[in-house]
Amino acid sequence: MLSVVTVAAFLLGCAFGSFLNVVITRIPRRESVVSPASHCRSCGRELSWWENVPVVGYLALGGRCRTCRAPIGIRHLLVELGSGLVAAIAVRWLPLPAGGR
Repeated sequence: MLSVVTVAAFLLGCAFGSFLNVVITRIPRRESVVSPASHCRSCGRELSWWENVPVVGYLALGGRCRTCRAPIGIRHLLVELGSGLVAAIAVRWLPLPAGGR
């Protein structure tokens, strides 16, 4: 059975994966990871808050921009899910520090 801690770790991992996607996309282009806000690479429209929710936003949009319908790379979904899974596995299977039990 999944614990609340495991689910929380998964969600935080997905959020970290979302930021990781920003880093992966912008650093090679020498762009800031802080501004501008997340936007469509094709039409430039700034994303709404719900479009930035890790995993859910991608699935709700069907992997495409809401405005111009340009595809959003599957890498974004995979990085978010992968980060979430790594975090969940880490808290589920790695031993807690001696003082944490």
